[in-house]
Amino acid sequence: MLKKVLNKLFTANSTSAVETPPNPPQTKMYLYEPNQQELEAIIQSPFPDGKAPGYVYFVQEYLNGTFKIGKTKNIEKRMNVFGVKLPFENQLVFLIKCADHHQAEAVFHKHFADKRLEGEWFALTKEDVTWVREGKYTPEIEQTIFPPPPVPTDSSDEKPLTKKQLEYARKLLEKLSVDYELTKDYAELTQKDLNRLSGYFRFKNKGALTNLVKAGVLKPKS
Repeated sequence: MLKKVLNKLFTANSTSAVETPPNPPQTKMYLYEPNQQELEAIIQSPFPDGKAPGYVYFVQEYLNGTFKIGKTKNIEKRMNVFGVKLPFENQLVFLIKCADHHQAEAVFHKHFADKRLEGEWFALTKEDVTWVREGKYTPEIEQTIFPPPPVPTDSSDEKPLTKKQLEYARKLLEKLSVDYELTKDYAELTQKDLNRLSGYFRFKNKGALTNLVKAGVLKPKS
């Protein structure tokens, strides 16, 4: 079934011409044959996590050998559009699944800006296509293809208190003892807990006190 879907891209339609590739500079033209197994493996692989998952595709037209670098969320629908709108033989050469296919297309266009002929059409060389297939991209391109790394949390907030800090925290908690009780041992208090306690007393920040209750550090007395 997947092969039938891929084959839709390779059907020319000479009666519905809405897009014509620009003429590239006169150089020796190299035509690529698609690697069906490679394309199928990419399509069947999961999308990377990201804010706009989708494809960046490289299609070569067989009139002049130029390449269209485009984007799509649904490659099957895009192939159907190609079959209707492109009046010349063409081949899907490569696909890339991206975490943000909008940005990925933009940075690929930027990378090949000196080879842009018109719109999304580029005069890519054999070396360019090999580079695309190998996946050894620039950092700017990679950050649009792969999901961004998780932002590390500041573990310093979870560090235990020093002896002096524990003494200070104990004094603050004693002031709350009429209405609240501590639900953990003093030695288990963290820097975050102390920051919330001091924030309440210094700035009358009731939200800090509410957060201590939500975190299970304090419990209102009934």
